[in-house]
Amino acid sequence: MDSLSTQVDRTFARLERRSERTLAGLRLLALLVLALVFRVVGTVEQGYPTMVPLGGLFAITLATLWLARRGLFRPWLLWLFATLDVALLTHCLEMLATLDGKPLQLALDTPVALLVFVFLAAAAVRHRPFLILYTGGLFIAVWSAIWLWAWHAGTGPWMSGAVTADVARLAAIGLTSYALFVAVKRARRASITAISEGHRRENLSRYFSPQLVDEIAQGGSPARSFRQQKVAILFVDLRGFTGMAERMPANEVADFLNEYRRRIAEPIARNNGLIDKFIGDGAMAIFGVPEPGTDDARNAVLAALELVSAIDGWCEERLAEGASPVEVGIGIHYGDVIAGALGDEHRLEYTVVGDAVNTAARIERLAADLGTPLLISADVVAAAPRDSGLRLAGPFHHRLRGRSQPILLYRLVRPSAVGSTPAAL
Repeated sequence: MDSLSTQVDRTFARLERRSERTLAGLRLLALLVLALVFRVVGTVEQGYPTMVPLGGLFAITLATLWLARRGLFRPWLLWLFATLDVALLTHCLEMLATLDGKPLQLALDTPVALLVFVFLAAAAVRHRPFLILYTGGLFIAVWSAIWLWAWHAGTGPWMSGAVTADVARLAAIGLTSYALFVAVKRARRASITAISEGHRRENLSRYFSPQLVDEIAQGGSPARSFRQQKVAILFVDLRGFTGMAERMPANEVADFLNEYRRRIAEPIARNNGLIDKFIGDGAMAIFGVPEPGTDDARNAVLAALELVSAIDGWCEERLAEGASPVEVGIGIHYGDVIAGALGDEHRLEYTVVGDAVNTAARIERLAADLGTPLLISADVVAAAPRDSGLRLAGPFHHRLRGRSQPILLYRLVRPSAVGSTPAAL
C-alpha cells in the first residue's frame, strides 16, 4: 500500500493536471486583453514585436494544455515554462523599447510588462509557492542585471523620475510575489491536511461504518459522551492457534495473522460492523454504533455466516497447499451496553461495555467447548428478521459462568449435519 505522502503527491498531481484548463482560460483571457491594449495604444501596427508576446503566450498555453491532457505533464516543466515566460517577456520589452526609442532599462512602463502578473497568477493557481517566488524573483533579477549593465555602460539616467517609477514597479512585483507565496503556502498546507484527513477517513471506512467514521472524525463531546443503547456483539476466535504458532517461524506467524485478520475484517465491514479490538487470534465486533438500527442483529448474523464461509474457504486452500487446517468459533449476543469513546486527549478508543459484552464473550468460549463454529443467543434470534436463511439447532438452556440464570442458545446447523432439529432464522 502506498504511503500517505505518496497518496498526497498523487492527489496534488491530479489537481495540477486539472488546473491546466483553468490556466489555459486565464492565459487566453490575458492574450485577448493584451491584444486590445496593443490595439488602443497603436502597437499593432508595429507587426513583429506585437506577435512575439501574443504568439509566445499562445504557444505556451497550448503546450501546457496538450501535455496535461496527454498525461505527459511533469513538475519540472513548470519551471521551464516559467523561465520561458520571463525570457519571452524580456525579449518583448526589449523590442518595444527599441521601437519607441527608449533606453532598455526604462521599458517597464509598456503594457506588455503587465504579463508578469499573469505568470504569477498561473503559479498561484498551480499551488506552487516557490514557483511564484522563482517567477517574480527571476523577472526582478533580469531587470536588475539590465540596470547594472546600463550603469556599467554609462547609459542610464539614474536620477530621472522614470527610473524611480520603474523601481516602484519592480518593488510592487516583489511584494506581490511574496504575498502570493505566503497565501499559497498556507493554502497548500491546508490542502495537504485536508487530503491527508480524507485518506485517513477512507482507510477508517474500510473497517468502520460510515456513520462511526463521521463521529470519530468530528470528535468533541458527542464522541466522548457515553450513552446506553442496544447492540449486537460478535466474538470470534481461532481454534488451535497456540499449537500452530509453536511450529511456525515468527515471520510466518505475522503473515498468518495478517491474512486471518483480513479475512475476518472484510465480512464484518461489509455488514456495517465495527471491529472494536483484535485480541491475539481473536476479535470483538459490534453492530449498531454509533446509532442502533433495526438490522443490527441481522447484520451480525450475516457477518458471522460470511465469516464462517471465508474461513472454510481458507481452510480448503491451506489443505491443498499441505498446510494445517484452520477453524474458528463465533459467539453472538444482543443486548444493552454503554457505548462511547474512552481515553484522553492523546488517544481515544470507541468501545462498548456492559454485561452483554461479557455474555457474548462467554458464548464464544462455549462454542469452542461444544465444537460448533457458531453459537448465538435467543436475544439475537428475537431481534433479527427471520429472512437470513440461517438454520439453527435449539434452543437449549445453558448456564454461563458468572450468570445466575441459564440462557437460551442456538447453534449453527451445517448442511451435512444430521440428527438435529433445525429452526430457520
